[in-house]
Amino acid sequence: MTSPPAQREYVFDPVWEKETERLRTNEAIWDPGTLERLAALGVGPGWRCLEIGAGSGSVARWLADRVGPAGHVLATDLQTDRLAALASLPQVDAVRHDLREEDLPEAAFDLVHSRMVLQHLPERAAAVDRMVRSLRPGGVLFLEDTDSSTLFRSAVSEDFLQDVRAAGYGLMRESGHDPRGGHVDLQLVLAAGLEATSEGRAVMVRGGSDQARHYMLWLEFMRPRIVGAGLLDDARIDEALTEMADPAHHWLSQVLISTVGGKGGKGGAEQGR
Repeated sequence: MTSPPAQREYVFDPVWEKETERLRTNEAIWDPGTLERLAALGVGPGWRCLEIGAGSGSVARWLADRVGPAGHVLATDLQTDRLAALASLPQVDAVRHDLREEDLPEAAFDLVHSRMVLQHLPERAAAVDRMVRSLRPGGVLFLEDTDSSTLFRSAVSEDFLQDVRAAGYGLMRESGHDPRGGHVDLQLVLAAGLEATSEGRAVMVRGGSDQARHYMLWLEFMRPRIVGAGLLDDARIDEALTEMADPAHHWLSQVLISTVGGKGGKGGAEQGR
């Protein structure tokens, strides 16, 4: 497969030394809700599933357990080293794939899922079109992206970490991140001709937890850009990291918006029989 073009769409560096930890702490925040919704969709034995932006593989592994030996899971990412552990599962293939410019197998999957992928991409309608075309009749497209406006809302104070959020997310927007990506997902799925429903969820994060560590890693990664742009100084970032590590503090995550679109026809493994 081809190398990714030199564009700005991906905010995070897949080879950053702490990227594996960042991905796993992201799973600590969002996996419970994602897996609950996948179970409600009825994912089960014999399903053929595509996990786009598989990260460290937690969702792909759960899907593999659900579909069993009669099913199949294709896990894709720009960086597949973190998916090596999935090689022990015969029903899983992990491959490098760039959704920005590479097509997917057509009419091949009962489920296509991605989390926090589309919100970083240009040409999102084209990416959704690729995913829709990869669905079998009756297949389900499940997209999850965020609305960042709630991040760090807290009882501590009205402005708790809001300068950090504004600085970091302002720079992320310049790199192609859409702070309302979850809202856009719904519009794109409807425009693609699928029947769709959408709902949001947020998590209350306690300082010092694995979930809080995710936001600390985000700020550590963004620090050079924030300081370099003159938005905040190192002293303020150190203070913010201390606040995030304090178990006495609780704050709201982003809202993760889940959009589910259905393609006409029989669903799941039934349509392949």
